[in-house]
Amino acid sequence: MRLEFLDFESSEARKNSNSAPQSINTNIDITNARLEKDLMTINFSYTASYIPDNSYVRIGGKASFSGSETKAAFEEWKKTKKVGGAAGEQIVNLINYSASINAIFIARVFNLTPPIVPPTIKLVEGNARPNKK
Repeated sequence: MRLEFLDFESSEARKNSNSAPQSINTNIDITNARLEKDLMTINFSYTASYIPDNSYVRIGGKASFSGSETKAAFEEWKKTKKVGGAAGEQIVNLINYSASINAIFIARVFNLTPPIVPPTIKLVEGNARPNKK
């Protein structure tokens, strides 16, 4: 499945505390879908929730996908209001990538922790390169 178009249509943020969050939960909901020829267009809501104080960043938008899997993905969504399997993973990951990067900028305005936590890098003795002068 190929991402043809992604557009953000709304955003909302709420800061309820200055405390650092214990965790950040990310949720992506497909709120609507339609199929025109081989192009599946979905409406989505991305939410990064800060636990335990209930602060959040929410972004709404739409994305269009093309490819041979779109008809089956749309039929599944029509029946279950979910898209699973490889097509569902692709949809969620493409939306997550774009929305979470943009959510960083919204979170920054409110001095919230960025909703992307990079992995911790650990140096193992013997693997660190010596400084060259």
